[in-house]
Amino acid sequence: MAHSQSMGSLEFSHEQVTRGLQTDSYQQALQDNGKLARKVRSLQDQLAITSAKKDAFMAQAQRLEREFKKGREQSDTLQKELLEAKREVNQLTKDASEAIGMMNEMRKAHIHEVRLLQRGLQARSQDASMRNRVNDVADLVDKVGRAVVQRDEAIRDKTKIQVQMDKMAKDMRIIHEENGKYKRQNKQLAEKLKEARRKGKFIPKKSEMEQPEDSDEEFESELAMFEKRFQIMEEGPAGLDILASNLSKEKQALEKRLRSAGEANRDLNGALDGWKRAAAEKDEKIKELNEKLTAMMKHQARLEEMIEEKKREIEQAVAVERQRLEARIAELENDYDDARTLADGMEKASSALTRELVKVHETYARPVPGAAGGPAGDGQVGQADQSKGEQLAAVTQKSKLGEQLNLEVFRNGEDTELRAREVPDGEECCVKLTEDVLKDLDREDPWTELFSRVGVDPGPPRRIVVASQIGQQEAALPPAGTSMLITTFRYSADRYLVSGMDLAAGTLAEVAVSEDDLNPALKSKIAACKDNTSLFNVLLKGLSFEAGGSGLSFSAASASQP
Repeated sequence: MAHSQSMGSLEFSHEQVTRGLQTDSYQQALQDNGKLARKVRSLQDQLAITSAKKDAFMAQAQRLEREFKKGREQSDTLQKELLEAKREVNQLTKDASEAIGMMNEMRKAHIHEVRLLQRGLQARSQDASMRNRVNDVADLVDKVGRAVVQRDEAIRDKTKIQVQMDKMAKDMRIIHEENGKYKRQNKQLAEKLKEARRKGKFIPKKSEMEQPEDSDEEFESELAMFEKRFQIMEEGPAGLDILASNLSKEKQALEKRLRSAGEANRDLNGALDGWKRAAAEKDEKIKELNEKLTAMMKHQARLEEMIEEKKREIEQAVAVERQRLEARIAELENDYDDARTLADGMEKASSALTRELVKVHETYARPVPGAAGGPAGDGQVGQADQSKGEQLAAVTQKSKLGEQLNLEVFRNGEDTELRAREVPDGEECCVKLTEDVLKDLDREDPWTELFSRVGVDPGPPRRIVVASQIGQQEAALPPAGTSMLITTFRYSADRYLVSGMDLAAGTLAEVAVSEDDLNPALKSKIAACKDNTSLFNVLLKGLSFEAGGSGLSFSAASASQP
């Protein structure tokens, strides 16, 4: 019995040792479980931080989307400004066309003044007593021509300066708009930088669900679990088996949870690394934006300095050019007034000479007393002249094509007619002058221009006609490309008069084209013309001008070319 008692005591000691070892292992498992719980709580905290950063980045994405919408609105505004600029271009084009029309009117006025002076020269050259006098008229023509050319140059310079001023004002407006755009961009970048700095200082809040490591509730729960396990161990081997199976199940569950927590931890670490990389990229972008902002601010400062400097230069250049143009215009106006005064004096002298010339022609046109039947003949002539009406002008001259003509203009009531005959024994022809013909003549000296347009149509029947104008155009004539104002008159289908005025020198040249100057090819080409414009273009092809040489000439071969 004693031996059995000693053996029983030895077995009890072994069980106690086993229980102690199991208790130690269980406590170690509990400690590992607590560590895993704490790791899970830390992972939950990191997940909360990551969620907060995600929300911040989502807010930043929304803000960037709003900025994109704002950029689109700015693009629409720029498109509207482009349309306004196009409308301004159309307005400037219209102003340019009006300026061209005004320039053409000034050119016509210049041509009219030169014609007046040329008629004065022509009237002076018809009197032999004035050929040996000092050529004041030529000097006057030269001076008037220079004054008109200088006036045109001053107007062109003024127009050019005005265009430059408009262009500079437009450039200033564009630079001002770009400056405003850069200021708006700087403001937007400053707001972005402020927002980025604010996000860089983000500190996540601590989770409210986190509990202290050694809280009373956790201690009580662990203590209750330990008491329960100790009670099971007191029940003997059956209780230990149950405890071992429960611990095995809990171990498997904990291992499974540990694996899932490890996978979640790896995923969270990967996401955390991704967020760190994104944050580093954002930091780099912020740094680049700061550098761009600094560069733009420096560029803006340089632009402002350049604008101020350019503005001062433009103001100085405009002031100097304005003073020069004002002095130039005043000088040209004085020269023009002097030339105009001399021209008016010469025009009056020319009118007086024309009246004297008409009186001389009337004296030579009257029959000699005692001839052709004596006084009775004189009475018949007086009755004939009285029946024709009031004589306005009379002259005997050569036409542009070489015929000697006796020309008289009579007014009978409201009718005005031209009576002409070829000298010495041609039949008298009567041509009624319509209102359209009289309107085209010079108002101050209409009959001199009318007589210069009278010629002979060889017919049949042969008759005296007043040439009709078929066209007038400015053209560059070969071989030197001289710019001339060409006017073409038609006597008949085969007879023409071409008058050209050199716009640069102010000289007048004429050439007569008769049937002898036309070849068969040119005659057929003229006959095929349907209107005055095509006929004018055909004759214009055959013209050429050599200054100081043959002057204005006509070539049928050139005109007949296709």
